[in-house]
Amino acid sequence: MFVSFSEAMLFIGMLSIIVGAIAAIVQTDMKRLLAWSSISQVGYIVLALGCGTPLALIGAVFHLFNHAIFKSLLFVNSAAVEQQRKTTDMEQLGGLGGRMPYTATTSVVGLLSAAGVPPLSGFWSKLLIVLALWQADHRIYAVLAVLLSVVTLGYLLIMQRKVFFGKVREGFEDAREASPGLVLASVILAAVTVGAGVLFPLLHNTFLLRVVPWP
Repeated sequence: MFVSFSEAMLFIGMLSIIVGAIAAIVQTDMKRLLAWSSISQVGYIVLALGCGTPLALIGAVFHLFNHAIFKSLLFVNSAAVEQQRKTTDMEQLGGLGGRMPYTATTSVVGLLSAAGVPPLSGFWSKLLIVLALWQADHRIYAVLAVLLSVVTLGYLLIMQRKVFFGKVREGFEDAREASPGLVLASVILAAVTVGAGVLFPLLHNTFLLRVVPWP
């Protein structure tokens, strides 16, 4: 049976989202989890390209930008953890939140944006993609995209808990915040994530609404 290019892109995008999410769930290394999560997030972009409507394409471009920012933030913070503890194995970490407050707090910003939690930037780009899929009658894909965002939130919260929550592990009493360069990078990336999310409604009302009306 003939399968159109659009249908193939939709299938590949959703497959990437699912495979990336499943692989991320079983990781014990922070960096590997984030790498598989990136495959899942890129799946949303491919899904939008498969939909092909103007709203979907705007969502794809915006999510590409958002992913570059929030995933860079999370990788910077994994580098900060590795700098201080010489490992990113989550089974060997824990309780770093009190010792690395900037890293822990900005990681929350990054993971919530990745999961599409409002009002952060990742919420708006995922919303555009889901609305575009729904408008184009790809409603199963739209529902799955939302459900898998919940899965994303789940495994990223597990990562946050294992690395930063709980009591300080034995031998971590001397842990401290990362170097100023890493802290500055994480704060700037977190600020962009928050700012893009807060300012998006203004951008929508002044520009995007004229180009692509929402339903």
